[in-house]
Amino acid sequence: MKFKDFPTNVRLRLVCGFFIRIVGSAIFPFMALYFSEELGKIAAGIIMTSFVIVGYVTGLFGGYFSDRFNRKHVLQIGQLVQILCFIGMTVAIHPSNNWALAVAILYFGHAVANGLNYPALEAIVIDSMEPSNRKAIYVYDYWLVNLAIAGGVMLGGAFYRDYRFGLFIGMTLVLTITTVVLQRYLVDSHQGNRSTPANPIVGVIQNYRIALNDRRWMLFVLGSMLVFSTEFHMANYIGVHLAESFQERAIIGVPFDGVRMMAFMQLENTLLVVAITFAVTGFVKRYREKYVFFIGLSLYITAYAAITSMNSFLILAVLAIVFTVGELLYSPIRQVKQVDLLDPERRASYLAFGGLTFHGAKLVAAAGIVVGAFIGPVFMSGYIFLFGALGAYLYYVSLYKMESLRQLAA
Repeated sequence: MKFKDFPTNVRLRLVCGFFIRIVGSAIFPFMALYFSEELGKIAAGIIMTSFVIVGYVTGLFGGYFSDRFNRKHVLQIGQLVQILCFIGMTVAIHPSNNWALAVAILYFGHAVANGLNYPALEAIVIDSMEPSNRKAIYVYDYWLVNLAIAGGVMLGGAFYRDYRFGLFIGMTLVLTITTVVLQRYLVDSHQGNRSTPANPIVGVIQNYRIALNDRRWMLFVLGSMLVFSTEFHMANYIGVHLAESFQERAIIGVPFDGVRMMAFMQLENTLLVVAITFAVTGFVKRYREKYVFFIGLSLYITAYAAITSMNSFLILAVLAIVFTVGELLYSPIRQVKQVDLLDPERRASYLAFGGLTFHGAKLVAAAGIVVGAFIGPVFMSGYIFLFGALGAYLYYVSLYKMESLRQLAA
């Protein structure tokens, strides 16, 4: 299925998401480093952890509001708050100001707004999908997401230290433009489910009690959280570790420090994703989905765990290839399985609860900054691998073992 054949909502989501991510990825992976440099490592870990918790709790209410009211209206409020927060952060981070505490407070506001945005937009897009085109959409989504994130990290690696103010201006402009585009062209057929409780707290508790009782969904979310935490350490502990321990050297005449080494690994990721995503997707069709999924997971988890304690250019470059191939194999399958597990009547609430996947992973990764300060890089590798392996086991139980038992019972 070609991009032009996708529903309009899906195309808008893919294109706008690409531009938001490419600029955001030049900023967000370096925020832990920024707070660490300006406020200290322990303070940075506490700040990043609090952002994750607040973002997730806000997301729970965002899911409730998105199921009860028109999702496009909820999205609009969240987008406007994000724009205001980035205007404030742009002013605060200007070299003549550099108000780190103000940046932290406004970044906190951004986390709140993002909690409103995510379930609303994702539910609108999933409502537009047909089961027959989900796999193709997620393959394109995976390709664009990785391209944007890797491209953004390269921009950040090149311009973060000297042109941070310009990156924040760029993010503010992109958020403003994409907000106008989405509000103008996005179509939301969901008018709201007013049968849910009018009291937001009661409604949130009711919706998420249902999600909590869905054992397959809960195991899938927890498994995703643990697996994703292995990658999210790149923006937290691994980024700080490379910035401190990677010995600066010249590679083909180009000076490399820890920040640029991280950017280079993302460059490898970009080139591989752009070159082989669709070829790999076509190739693995001949093999059992279950085997492809877990082979990919094994490569992904092992590579990220190893990166945590390495500072050799060659080894890090090889490990970047390994985690990219692993992600190419398992990620599209994971996304399709996630949609299959959603309750259609509470799609936004399930997605918001599923935000534990990302917020929980960020929480684990943010805590890694503090944990790593006490146990060192080698033990951090084991720490990260253990979390990833447990996540892979929970995937197995949720997607395959419990599905087999359900089929036998039927």
